[in-house]
Amino acid sequence: MEIEAVLDRLMEAGVSVWLDGECKLRIDKGAPEEVKQLVREHKQGLTDVRKAQDFMNRAGIRIIRLPLGRLALAYPPRTNQDELRWAAQALRMDSMPLVINDEGLEWISPEEWRRRQVARIFEEQRRERLKQAPPGAEQQPLRRRRACRRNGLS
Repeated sequence: MEIEAVLDRLMEAGVSVWLDGECKLRIDKGAPEEVKQLVREHKQGLTDVRKAQDFMNRAGIRIIRLPLGRLALAYPPRTNQDELRWAAQALRMDSMPLVINDEGLEWISPEEWRRRQVARIFEEQRRERLKQAPPGAEQQPLRRRRACRRNGLS
């Protein structure tokens, strides 16, 4: 099971996990036993995600939009680069370029970054479908294009 699925399951159950002062993973006392077992099975992954989030927040790492529209991780000049790369990998943000912090650019949350990644992928797929479609297909209403495909028409 991917760590995202574990985090989703914790959210659905309304259960929190966090790191205590000694960096030990803790879970809500009232959590159901099956959720506790899931946390035990994925303890290292959850610990890594929480440590990475703590590092990103503590270091002031932000997601910014670069002038040409691409997103990047912006970091203060004295940030430990090795720890930053590890945290980005743990949070699956390692595909984003690293840039020195510039307060003038747009700040977005990691959730917004993920949403925009999905939107970008869908837009690329839409453009690819339009390239492969017959001429004039983009002017047809969406319902008509779907109906034509179902009926074997182009």
